[in-house]
Amino acid sequence: MQGKLARSVALGAIIGSLHVAAQAQEVEFWTQPYGDLIAWKQSIEALADEFEAESGITVNYEPINWSVAFRRWLTVAQGGPAPDCADMFFLHSFSAIGGTEHGPLPLNEYRDSTWPALDTDFFTGSLQDVTWSGDFYGIPWRGDVRPMMYRTDHFEVAGLTAPPDTWDELVEHAKKLTLRDENGNVTQWGFGLGNNNIGQSFPPLYWQAGGEMMTEDGRTATIDNEAMRTALQFLKDLVWTHEVLDPDFMEKGNDTGEAFLAGKVSIVGSVPGGWPSNWTVEYPELNDKWALAVPAAGPEGRDAYSGSGYFGVLRGSENVESCVKWIEFLSREENMQVLSEASGNVSPHRGVMNSEFWSDTEWKSVLTESLEFAHTSQHPSPVWNALAADEAGAVIYDMVYDVVIRQADMDETIKRAEERMQAEMDRAFNK
Repeated sequence: MQGKLARSVALGAIIGSLHVAAQAQEVEFWTQPYGDLIAWKQSIEALADEFEAESGITVNYEPINWSVAFRRWLTVAQGGPAPDCADMFFLHSFSAIGGTEHGPLPLNEYRDSTWPALDTDFFTGSLQDVTWSGDFYGIPWRGDVRPMMYRTDHFEVAGLTAPPDTWDELVEHAKKLTLRDENGNVTQWGFGLGNNNIGQSFPPLYWQAGGEMMTEDGRTATIDNEAMRTALQFLKDLVWTHEVLDPDFMEKGNDTGEAFLAGKVSIVGSVPGGWPSNWTVEYPELNDKWALAVPAAGPEGRDAYSGSGYFGVLRGSENVESCVKWIEFLSREENMQVLSEASGNVSPHRGVMNSEFWSDTEWKSVLTESLEFAHTSQHPSPVWNALAADEAGAVIYDMVYDVVIRQADMDETIKRAEERMQAEMDRAFNK
């Protein structure tokens, strides 16, 4: 009897230890750094500790420096070493590269049960960044939405009381804001397109004119159309007809951000989300001299360039369930608030953007409003980054430079650009 009891106790101990071992999982999690690096590290580690206390799952956190992040994720998509789950970006491209074997893992089976209020809790535009080819890949947690920025001191001098609401108003405002010296040299440009990356600053004009770069499956280029002609003509007219945009705006030495800070540019059409948050700290003397506004509306819309980083799981992970639990934990409103404040990025979560932190100044409120007009900057082709690279030889760059700066024949240039774009896309799918 005692022998049976001893064996029973021993068996129970073994089963119990196996159960504990099964529950005491560890997951490997990668993230890029944001904001103050020390504060970011502390925030992630504190959240991981809280999650472990709640779930018994240990999160092993590894930071991935931005200088190597793109190459690291490209390697993952091509079958290289991968974590269980991560803070990722460029879902559409990396999913297309990885196919069904490598890279991001679809989480369709968890979408409705784990995040039943997903469509109401998150801005619609941000969900485009976690959906590809009909599949759901995770939770968007940070955003980079790009509104308009303008110098309020310039507006006051010019007698302007509100930012431009449409393309037509933008032209009229920019004319009043462009100043010249007695020799006719421009001392203040009325308009600057955006940051120094034409692959990011030009697409919003095309979207606002009603265009899309490619079909939803990423296999067909769609730029030889009236929307592209409208966008390029508008940009060309800003330079040569209205003379409110510096003809050198695409040259490498031209920095629109620096010119804006120096008071040499009055309106910037599309500004990275980091500009206002960084500048309030770095240039406090200018805090009462600039403001944000939603993008000026084109013929078909007010689309704002936008991108979202997301939390997702990698193919090949043996800890999918644990990763989903970790992502669900991070996606709770209070934790999304922590991540947003620590990183300085806008949040795709509506509750966070309605918080006091994101509504205590006017420019923060404009960022929230701009999220309603967010248009994903992702494109469902693995070659998009090459197509939109900010350098001569890239399809989008060459097209804009030839039409706007060189004033080449528009129809021929667009036709040639679409042919080049299609050839690159075909190679990506081995046609």
